[in-house]
Amino acid sequence: MRRIRGFSTPLGGLDWDPPVPQRAVAEKVVVYLEDRRVLTMSRAVMHAVEEPGHCVASVLQIRETLTQILMEPDTGDDLAENLKAMRAACRRFLNAVGPDHSGHVLGPHESATFGAALGELRAVFGMHLGVIAARYKLELSEELAALLPASDGDEE
Repeated sequence: MRRIRGFSTPLGGLDWDPPVPQRAVAEKVVVYLEDRRVLTMSRAVMHAVEEPGHCVASVLQIRETLTQILMEPDTGDDLAENLKAMRAACRRFLNAVGPDHSGHVLGPHESATFGAALGELRAVFGMHLGVIAARYKLELSEELAALLPASDGDEE
């Protein structure tokens, strides 16, 4: 009850602060993901700089780290739901590009497969990072904020 900060009526409502340990875990996730270039680097720059193997390795690391965080006792059910969805997006990406990264290197159709898988991965992460940032009142870096879904008022 200490975390409840307000109450509104007539249809109800409640304003509360999330538990500090859960917020700390959420912040850890955000800080970790800020440094994952597979999420934050533009596709044009990524194609020029990175091999598909680096992208796949990064997604594998993200998936492993999310699994480790999910095993922490202070993760909480709401945050765990977001992390599981992001982890599932990693699996879908890895399934789409295949173990030999053929989704990127064989030709136009396969390259489109890689791009589509990367776009889906980023869209899922953006949606869940937006929820996490709002729920735990966290600031996202400019790079991670670029993953957020556009609002109706956005021109881009």
